[in-house]
Amino acid sequence: MMPEKYPTWLEGHVKEWTEKRLPTVTLCSSTGKELLEVWYCGDLLTVKGEPQSYIVDGDEVPGLVAARDPESGEEFVIFDGGRHGYDNLFCDVHDPSKLEHRPLKRYGIPASKLVVELGYSVDYEDEKEDFELDGADTVELINGERMPWEQVRRDGIDYIALYYVNEEGKQVRILDAELA
Repeated sequence: MMPEKYPTWLEGHVKEWTEKRLPTVTLCSSTGKELLEVWYCGDLLTVKGEPQSYIVDGDEVPGLVAARDPESGEEFVIFDGGRHGYDNLFCDVHDPSKLEHRPLKRYGIPASKLVVELGYSVDYEDEKEDFELDGADTVELINGERMPWEQVRRDGIDYIALYYVNEEGKQVRILDAELA
């Protein structure tokens, strides 16, 4: 049995973890509330035949998706298209000033149960010798910062999808991003 595996930025916000086709987590506020609003910075893309628009990167900035507990006002990041995932750790460089100011808009659904699917197809153990680990078992990222190897294995996802559960109990996908 594999231990629960999800990115470190979601710690404190995972109500439930399962391994279906991919590792899947149900999100919650730090107080355990599951009905969360979705807020985002980016654009909405309408896909023919899909019931909802997808949240995608904006023209000028990578997308940012957050959840907000309408009761407490607590907000946490679900996915940052400028910082999260394999490509952002090792390939893509973003202007830090553009990542700082990304005002959020509310996604047009009521507070809902949110489910995230995560892709971990990069075989870090197999490719470990390709990474230059220092004596403290950290790896240098593209931005020059260092990250512990275990965190790289958790945060270096290559895929993420976000779903909300609609009033019929069906999961509706609103974010779908390849990250490697």
